Amino acid sequence: MNSDLTDFAGARASLLAACGEMERMLEGLNDSHGQVAVEIHELRRLGKRLRGGLAMIDDAKPCLRWMSVIGRMLGGVRDATVRAKTWKKLGFEEGAPGSIEAAITALLDLETAVAKRVPPPAVIEWSLAAVDQVKVRLAARTAEEIAASAAKGAGRLGSQLRKRLKRALERVRNEDFHDCRKAAKAWLGGMSLVAPDLALAGGPEAVKLGDSLGEENDLEVLAVWLRSRGFTPSATPAGWKVLRKRQEKLRRRSISLIRKELLPALGR
Repeated sequence: MNSDLTDFAGARASLLAACGEMERMLEGLNDSHGQVAVEIHELRRLGKRLRGGLAMIDDAKPCLRWMSVIGRMLGGVRDATVRAKTWKKLGFEEGAPGSIEAAITALLDLETAVAKRVPPPAVIEWSLAAVDQVKVRLAARTAEEIAASAAKGAGRLGSQLRKRLKRALERVRNEDFHDCRKAAKAWLGGMSLVAPDLALAGGPEAVKLGDSLGEENDLEVLAVWLRSRGFTPSATPAGWKVLRKRQEKLRRRSISLIRKELLPALGR
């Protein structure tokens, strides 16, 4: 194997091992002992890393689609939990009796409780079948082929991240920052599987940005939910005022992280 590919030599084995871990976790949902939300969160985190790794080896067509479907099917409990936690972090843990804030808190808690159920057997069965197909595709390629694809893909995803960061600074649109978050997750998650021992220039800075953009995303998810339930800014002025103020603060932080830390670390 070319010495330039040494860092990626274990990519095939790591990806197959991650698939095996996902299968184990999916099967374990049937015996979660009340920890469904925690286990699904870990499953989705692993799924995002796998998507990054699969994108890096250019196996994107069916495999990425399957991983995305699994994440979305299992996303209900995570989304409900995040919405409730985000609302309470804004300072509305307990609203005054009879207030609209108390009603929102109660409804969010109810939806979280309802979501904390084991997914239907058919969902788990389809997910297991999809992961098995990913394993079959990985097994059909040699370690050398996957290492070469991973090395090339690492550069491609890194370049994609830089382009999206620059575009976000130029246009300052919500969708651009969302794209930055996805690109950072794909790059970090993929590298953690295909080259776990390789030191990443910009890695720590990308993690910091991901955390900031993740908080922004959580607030936007909550905002969408509030509107969908009729809790508009005019109906819930206090809640929206705090939410928007927090969003603006996080956006300023994200812009600063991109401009002053991540892009310089990536070599612009």
